Amino acid sequence: MSVSQTWTDMSQPVSPINSPVRLQEVAQAAGVSAVTVSRCISNPDRVSRKTREHVLAIAAELGYIPNRQASSLASARTRVIGVVVPTSANPIHSMVMQGAADVLEPAGYQILLGHSHFSVDAECDLVRTFLGHRVDGILLTGKDHSPDCVDLLRRSGTPVVEMFDYNPEPLDMSVGSSNVDAGAALGRYLIGKGRRYLAFVGHVGLDDSRMADRLAGLHLATEEAGLDAPVVYDITATPGTGQGGEIIGTIIREHPQTDAVVFAGHYVGVGAIRHALDLHLDVPRRVAIAGFGDSIVSGWIRPGLTTIRFPVRETGMEAGRMLLARLAGKTPSGRATRLGFEIISRESA
Repeated sequence: MSVSQTWTDMSQPVSPINSPVRLQEVAQAAGVSAVTVSRCISNPDRVSRKTREHVLAIAAELGYIPNRQASSLASARTRVIGVVVPTSANPIHSMVMQGAADVLEPAGYQILLGHSHFSVDAECDLVRTFLGHRVDGILLTGKDHSPDCVDLLRRSGTPVVEMFDYNPEPLDMSVGSSNVDAGAALGRYLIGKGRRYLAFVGHVGLDDSRMADRLAGLHLATEEAGLDAPVVYDITATPGTGQGGEIIGTIIREHPQTDAVVFAGHYVGVGAIRHALDLHLDVPRRVAIAGFGDSIVSGWIRPGLTTIRFPVRETGMEAGRMLLARLAGKTPSGRATRLGFEIISRESA
């Protein structure tokens, strides 16, 4: 039996894959100049909405893919913003990213996301990577950074906005609320409800200035009222968002006089309510429970969690606006923007 094999003659030209659509082809199909097409993609704010939508629709129909590398070499812009958050597991960080994206993306910028896991060293590594990719700007979470990170950013000249914490002396620009004021306000609220023995639960062992400032605010409130300082419990070793609430039993056992427990986050506060009910602890009669941050879960659980609500999405949007102003060569109205907060009073306290 013979076997017949067919071999391709490599000396003959092979039909190529369809060539990439060129910018000039998009311009011809859209009836505009190549410069207009380029502006629609790289500087959309310089083109009317009607023209931009028409050109982008034609580009999508033709399958045009912009050469970002070439455009960044020509304009010294990458149209990319680096964003560092501790984790995406917490919806609050997702909300601030969405707020920033709502402002940056319509202006033609894309977000490159990195997670620091509450480590200033990991944050520095991410910043170094972002700078290596020549991002046009960086959004950071919090106001505490390693000396190496600060040095990197200052030498780079890259615009930076620190988010979440109000910082009157920012590295470059900042937008956020005062966590010291928020902690003091929540402490005064609980004391005003007749609570006299407070405990605080948070990730004490992490590089988290927000948690430290909230605790400092509680200290201010107890000092003003002439009360003992809050007892502090660390749940740094507890993995997972929302876990750590089981420590409520330990607190009551070790400090039975405790009549209010403040959690550095709202998810762990929600978990504490559930564990308190499992232990047959009357919330709030036996012990009040409160937290920082807010989400739909805080209002769903019964009793609902009393908490501090920060303007999270607005923080991201304002950070985006400050960055765009700087990139446009404008000076923002202020280097540091201070936002407020709100006490959401629910049944747990």
